[in-house]
Amino acid sequence: MLRNAILSLLLLTSATIYAQPGLQKVFSQKMDLPDSRDIGTQVLRMSESFMGTPYVGGTLEGNPTERLVCKFDGLDCTTLVESSIALAVAKNENPTFEGYKNELTKLRYRDGIIDGYPSRLHYILDWMYENEKRGRLEDITAKVGGIPFKKEINFMTNHANLYPAMAESQVWEKVKEQENIINSREHSYIPKEGIQKAEPMLHDGDIVAFTSSVEGLDVNHMGVISKVGSRAYLIHASLSGKKVIMSNVPLAEYVASVPKHTGMIVARLNDI
Repeated sequence: MLRNAILSLLLLTSATIYAQPGLQKVFSQKMDLPDSRDIGTQVLRMSESFMGTPYVGGTLEGNPTERLVCKFDGLDCTTLVESSIALAVAKNENPTFEGYKNELTKLRYRDGIIDGYPSRLHYILDWMYENEKRGRLEDITAKVGGIPFKKEINFMTNHANLYPAMAESQVWEKVKEQENIINSREHSYIPKEGIQKAEPMLHDGDIVAFTSSVEGLDVNHMGVISKVGSRAYLIHASLSGKKVIMSNVPLAEYVASVPKHTGMIVARLNDI
């Protein structure tokens, strides 16, 4: 009990935030959206509420010290997904701004503790593993047609020049250690040619991430599923579209249109 109390205190005190002006007002508006006890439906509704929000790349980078970033006025693909999940969880479980911040911290940081740059779940494979471990989601890739995904993940340490925080050798070493752990696990993915067959098995609010042809990188992009009949469409913060949009073609066609996407991984949210 004491350990849990200490961890809760650390979670709250370490989560010094960067937040846009008026964030809590926007949060209150999100909490007024229609209720659904189904977490996937709630995630979809939250993601839909961001349609038209400008795309802003690298929204978590550039802080001199690692801290929780809360923004609704500009999103990249990862922060759209994380914000939509954290808002949905808050609405269903603890509809306060503190509830939202707590869930966002648990989604984004290993063990829900902000402890420098390496504590952030930078790789989506690691993000999915850690959030599955705590029961928030299930990696269902293997269940919907996935096959083994064998790839050496090392993009960040091989391109440390792209990440200013990794100029510090201790940070580089911790990230490298985490890459080694990721590479010790087994992973699945659905190749491009298998995505249309998988679409009928996807649900509203499922999270999909697209595996990469880039050497050392796990995924290029991610988003939220919206079903239209048996087909799946993607709500995502689009670099080319410069805002949050829904794909104008079904998922399989979207993935086929992006040469650097090799396939996808899929997660389904749980109530915990």
